[in-house]
Amino acid sequence: MSKKVAIFGGTNPKTNPKWYAVAQEMGNLLVDNDFEMVWGGNAHGVLAEIHKKYQEKGAKNTLLLPEVYKDDLDSMDVDDVILIKTVADRTRAMLAKADAIIVMPGGIGTIYEFWSAVEYRRAEEFQFDIILLNYDDFFQYQIAHYGFIYNEGFMRIGFGGSPYKIDPKDLFSIATTPEDVIRLLKGGS
Repeated sequence: MSKKVAIFGGTNPKTNPKWYAVAQEMGNLLVDNDFEMVWGGNAHGVLAEIHKKYQEKGAKNTLLLPEVYKDDLDSMDVDDVILIKTVADRTRAMLAKADAIIVMPGGIGTIYEFWSAVEYRRAEEFQFDIILLNYDDFFQYQIAHYGFIYNEGFMRIGFGGSPYKIDPKDLFSIATTPEDVIRLLKGGS
């Protein structure tokens, strides 16, 4: 049985094309390593580039789409679609279906999904690995801010309620290449 990976990332049609090559590489590696894609995108941006690789190779993927975006389906070739009531419901549904999370470069929605996944994991509502693809230092400010809030005492150590058991750095991993992501998904460090 393949491992289900929720992929968060950008969906803007005006995304700088330099991000498409890394998304295509990520898509190829995920398919070639038998990872099922769970996503919430459209026909644009880095998520669309990953999805194209799944379509080209006939690999299993599931799109979870909030009802507000259902018109996006008119321009998409998708096999398995689940309509979800709200954006927040979609994020939670993606996390519930996932064995692991990959966070690709993206905008406000991606940042929201990333920090939601971190909080759900911290609170022990879901158990999954979160991998932030910090390709070309895309997430450098998110990572720096994470360190800042910890150093300023706005975050305690660990998961769940008190007493905390785990260091905050264990909430997510940082990869710099798609190959690093696959290594981490397979249990490497």
